Amino acid sequence: MDVFALTEAERSLFSALRERGVSYLIVGLGAAVLEGAPVATQDLDLWFERIDDERIRLAAADAGGFWIPAFGMRPPGFGGDGLARIDVVLTAHGLEPFAVEYRRAVGHVIDGVPVTVLPLDRVVVSKRATNRAKDAAAIPALEATLRARDQSSDR
Repeated sequence: MDVFALTEAERSLFSALRERGVSYLIVGLGAAVLEGAPVATQDLDLWFERIDDERIRLAAADAGGFWIPAFGMRPPGFGGDGLARIDVVLTAHGLEPFAVEYRRAVGHVIDGVPVTVLPLDRVVVSKRATNRAKDAAAIPALEATLRARDQSSDR
C-alpha cells in the first residue's frame, strides 16, 4: 500500500533495518495511516525492540545518516538528510511488551519497502492510555475506521 512518499534516506533506512534484521514497529498515527485511518501525521514513530542494538546505528549509516544515542532526558533518534521525520518511541503506553506486540504486527509496503506496523486496534489502545488531548482528538476517526472494517467483513 503506497500511502505517502518516503524520502530516499527513509526508504534506505527501512531497507537497511530489514536487511540487518532489526525488529521495530511503526506506531502512532503513522501506523494508523498505513492501516487506512483518515488521519494525518507529520512524522513516523518507530518503536524498537532494543535501542542499544548496534544494528540500528549500522542501518542509519547504510542510509547515509547517523544514530543519535539517548542522553539524559533526550531520547535517541536519527540524524542526517532525509531522516528528520523519523522519531524513536521509548514508551508505548498501554501496550504489551514489544515482543508481544511484534507478534501482532501487520506488514505494509511504503514506496516499495516492506515495513512492520502496529495494528490499528492496538494504536487505539495506546492512544487511549497516553491520554493527551491530541491523541484523544484522533480516537473517533480511528474507531470509526475499525467499525467500518468490521461492517465490511460482516458482509
